Amino acid sequence: MRRISATVSKLIRFAPRGAAVFFFLFLLAGRTLHAKLDFEGKGKAIALEIATNPGGFLYDLHQLTESVQPTRMGRRLTVSSQLLPTLLPFTMGNLSGRFTLVHEHIGVSPQIELFGGYSQLLALTQVDSDDIDGKISGNHYGLSTVWSVHPKARVQVAYETSSLIGKATFKKKPLDVYGTKLTDIKITIKESFVLMGAELLRGERKYLFTQMGFGLESTKLMARVVFSGTTFDWGLTVYPEGALVIYPTFGFKFGL
Repeated sequence: MRRISATVSKLIRFAPRGAAVFFFLFLLAGRTLHAKLDFEGKGKAIALEIATNPGGFLYDLHQLTESVQPTRMGRRLTVSSQLLPTLLPFTMGNLSGRFTLVHEHIGVSPQIELFGGYSQLLALTQVDSDDIDGKISGNHYGLSTVWSVHPKARVQVAYETSSLIGKATFKKKPLDVYGTKLTDIKITIKESFVLMGAELLRGERKYLFTQMGFGLESTKLMARVVFSGTTFDWGLTVYPEGALVIYPTFGFKFGL
């Protein structure tokens, strides 16, 4: 047990440095490849991929709105909303929450909580109804268990169901994306995920949270890294098979 505790302590001390090294290498790789990449061609390829599978892209955005980090020890409720890149610039309005059913009794039983949320593509309600009509909205809900493995570290295992349903019709003329014409967008996606995460306390009310997700129906993979403080959090979400693959995120939360 002492060996495990010592290992976790080393990970906690290394985590912020490790994250900094990761971002440095990521930026360095970007500079190295800058001359070799055709950014205009890559942008066109991404736009065409989104045009051929708009539902998949919107579902990725919907998942960015989901409640991720467990409620802090001793708290009963957390309410959160993601601002970037969901609400701005893609107008995916959202609100999520987590409610602790059972507080953790260290060494005896884990923290158990319910979580869920709602999202809606607000652009469809703000544009001229003569040009486009429809509604696209989603929800997610699940059960999470969290327990301490160290005074500064907790692990999470969770199960969730996430869905996005709706339709948007371009009434006057199709949407043209590099020759790909869209007359409407229909979405009916429902997926169940197993989630596993780890939370490290980096300082006073500062946390690093990482999470991996696996889709049971589609075998979709995703990974999340979140740096959170008292009110705001920011991070990265990665969809290996998504159109954009990597999404920077920024949101706010408050707890009771």
